[in-house]
Amino acid sequence: MSRRPTSRAHRRLSLWRLLRANLYDFGLLLRESWLALAGFAIVALLSTLYLALLYPGTPESPRPEGPAEALYETLKLLTLQSGLAFPREALGGVIFFLTPLLGLALVVQSVLNFGRLLLDKGSRREAWQVSLASTYRGHVVVCGLGRVGVRVVEQLAAAGYEAVVVELDWGSEFVARVLAHGVPVIHGDAREPEVLRRAGVVRCRALVAAINGDLLNIEIALGARALRPGLRTILRVFSEELDRNLERSLGPNTAFSASALAAPTFAAAAVSRDIDIVLPLAGTLLGVTQLTVEPDSRLAGFVRAVEEAEEVRVLHHQTRGGRAVARSLMSQLGAGDRVTLLSQLPRIDALRLANARGSKLDFPATASPQPPHEAQPSVIVCGLGKVGYRVVRQLYRLSPPPRIVVVRLADGRPEFINKINRLEGMTTVTGDARDPEVLRQAGIDHATAVAALTADDLLNLQVGLAARELRPDIPIVLRTFSDALAERLSDLVGIRTTYSTSALAASTLAAAAVIGDVRHAFFVGGELMASVRFAVPESHPIAGASVAQVRDAHGAHIIAMHGAQGQVRVLPPADARITAGDEVTLLATLDTLSRVRGEA
Repeated sequence: MSRRPTSRAHRRLSLWRLLRANLYDFGLLLRESWLALAGFAIVALLSTLYLALLYPGTPESPRPEGPAEALYETLKLLTLQSGLAFPREALGGVIFFLTPLLGLALVVQSVLNFGRLLLDKGSRREAWQVSLASTYRGHVVVCGLGRVGVRVVEQLAAAGYEAVVVELDWGSEFVARVLAHGVPVIHGDAREPEVLRRAGVVRCRALVAAINGDLLNIEIALGARALRPGLRTILRVFSEELDRNLERSLGPNTAFSASALAAPTFAAAAVSRDIDIVLPLAGTLLGVTQLTVEPDSRLAGFVRAVEEAEEVRVLHHQTRGGRAVARSLMSQLGAGDRVTLLSQLPRIDALRLANARGSKLDFPATASPQPPHEAQPSVIVCGLGKVGYRVVRQLYRLSPPPRIVVVRLADGRPEFINKINRLEGMTTVTGDARDPEVLRQAGIDHATAVAALTADDLLNLQVGLAARELRPDIPIVLRTFSDALAERLSDLVGIRTTYSTSALAASTLAAAAVIGDVRHAFFVGGELMASVRFAVPESHPIAGASVAQVRDAHGAHIIAMHGAQGQVRVLPPADARITAGDEVTLLATLDTLSRVRGEA
């Protein structure tokens, strides 16, 4: 299942922005061509002064009257079209000879070239991007246009925020994709101060370093901070130790691992069904899923009653006619409505049963029996790279954990192999997961799911098809980057649990760049929502309010309340009250979170 947000139309540059960009571009061209243009101006000036003041006029060839006529005759002289008689004195002869020669040379080499470049932006595409970037204020600078970087840019655009990209490889496959969204791309090394200045780092709201290299991203962030101390910098890193140390210096929730952000969703999809995304919270996993309300099901009724009975939160509600319903506990869910729900992972499958047709009228008789499961589910994880390793660890932390079998190649990364070998009860099979014999050795006959998590879309698809050849009914979880591939897999081979690591992670990086100190983020109903942990001061408007009142008044979901002794209430009831000094985890749109935190 592809989790790409609904993209807005490609941005059209406003007339005012185009005007400012062209003025800036005009200035750049003047600076580049000033010497030749100055030479042309000097030649024209000397010739005009000579014709206006010193030219020995005759009745047949009178001296030009005034500067304007003298300038006109100078221009005619430049093109060898002057009707003036050739002067006999040395100064006049030199001017009449050199003006056409020097003037034409300067016109051809500078003036005409200047005009051509000014009008033809395509011939100097990179310079025009710098001119466009000069018009941006309060944007996000994204460094690195790889799989994560391009997703961050697209999700910022989908959420209504502007970005400027810095990319060293102008030939990257994603450059044209980003340019099509109207996003400027600055060609250069983001470690260079001048390149960052061209991207507008002194005017931006934040910088995201999304290159696939921890040290490079650190160098970029430090360089940006040197140009603008205190700038919000968001880093993509893999090392957990590096993550913790960086956040001590750069601030909380400033360094993120794409694989760590995506791993809970991959792991949950392997043991549950129809999961959009997963949020780790206080040792538990909260899953997001979408349902269409069935007639007379237990999910039909007032939102508050459904949430309390089913231990869920309704994040988005859309009527069967496609109209979005405002977030309110008193709104009603009806048959055919499309809802996005948040609940603890074990409750997700129960929600499907609660949504059975007629379950509200006679639940014991109409509810479908829960499908039988093994006492200990068995998950085969194919691929032990950054993502595969994180998913194995996440599966191992589940309570109770499934039986985990890892299929890896013989030349895998030794640091990951050594780490998983230290996990109790782990089984490892060395070989190509596309080989049926390897899958049989991994126990596919009794497995409850297969997760293909290599960095190669085609390889993952081949693993999934090989597993389906042996077990047509086995659930498959695929890691893929291509949205088009993910959408087609659902129709062609029935593989619906397809996720992109970069897409799952990019929302959090984008939200962190916009408002800072974000833990997780994802799109719901075309809006970017994020979770933040927030200490409620005495004077804050939500102090003393109930969970329901905070939701109705502010549009924010309180998904956890953190006690002073470390106790946590996940998805607290609607009548639970917030007192001053409490810490709560809020889930809301970015504008709402900014407003709530700004009221402190």
